[in-house]
Amino acid sequence: MVDIVKVTEQINKVVTSTPGPQGPRGRSILNGSTSPANNFGLEGDFYFNSTTNDFYGPKLSDITWTGANVIQLVTKEDLFYLFSWELAQVTGPVSGTYSIAINHNLGYCPNVTVKSSSGDVLETGIDYNSLNTLTLTMAQPFSGTAHLS
Repeated sequence: MVDIVKVTEQINKVVTSTPGPQGPRGRSILNGSTSPANNFGLEGDFYFNSTTNDFYGPKLSDITWTGANVIQLVTKEDLFYLFSWELAQVTGPVSGTYSIAINHNLGYCPNVTVKSSSGDVLETGIDYNSLNTLTLTMAQPFSGTAHLS
């Protein structure tokens, strides 16, 4: 027995007519290496200063940037801190442990990866003293680098 499959296709026609009126202008993100000049951009626009990482906007009028919000954007370099120490900087032993204090000023309790001076990743104790300082504790003193992020 032979099965027969019949396929039918409907072709739709697209009819175009006269275009309607132009829609409103969209907002733009402008940029430059200085603060925005008042005659640069229109109401509703935003502006990025690539030198200071300041982000302005939205512009409240076509005449001036006065009154626009200004936000300092964080860069990748602001999000990490490297701290290296030599063996002579390690304190202890106190109660059988050695320690090194780090003042990082990041404003939060960062993730910490510790590497010895030979490049090996090591486990240490981490005591967060405040949002800007921490203390690493170790069983044996060594020189190394703490990568904080």
